[in-house]
Amino acid sequence: MGFHKRHIDNDQVVEMFSKEGTDKVVNWYESADAVICESGLASDIDDVLGLCNIDSIAKHNMINDLIFEYRFGSLSEKE
Repeated sequence: MGFHKRHIDNDQVVEMFSKEGTDKVVNWYESADAVICESGLASDIDDVLGLCNIDSIAKHNMINDLIFEYRFGSLSEKE
């Protein structure tokens, strides 16, 4: 039996989210035995997925917020 590790960078996350949505991003992380993440967005999403005290809907919402903030910046920065 093999060991599947996955290298994930921020731009890959944004592209996958844009094409296939949050469920695909979550499945992508969870389908590997280990993930190696670029610092920033990819690492932050991995941290969210590791949280035990929140449900999957809250995790999806947090991931959406992280991706939108990465792509478009904070709303307060644009004001």
